[in-house]
Amino acid sequence: MFKKFAVIVVILGFTFCSFGAYANEYNPATKLGRGISNAATCWIEVPKQVWLVSNDRDPFTGLIFGSAKGVGYTIVRAAAGVYDTAFFLLPPYDAPLTDDEFVFEGWE
Repeated sequence: MFKKFAVIVVILGFTFCSFGAYANEYNPATKLGRGISNAATCWIEVPKQVWLVSNDRDPFTGLIFGSAKGVGYTIVRAAAGVYDTAFFLLPPYDAPLTDDEFVFEGWE
């Protein structure tokens, strides 16, 4: 029962994401899509922060400090995703709670 519900939620989330992307403006659908995306991909913050800290300093520091930083950022991104998903009908729609709207931004 739970698996069917989860599949339906994911499909609806991707549907709302696509509607928001084609509208080229911020609305409840884009906020819902951002929330689902951030909640689902929050774990990518750990390798992202390891990569960024390794590039700024050295690989050993990146592995240790970047992992710790990534865990913290994962918690923040997951919480932001849950918040955006739960309150997607409430404005503002164009104000993400994290610096990068999605985890795949800011890998420079």
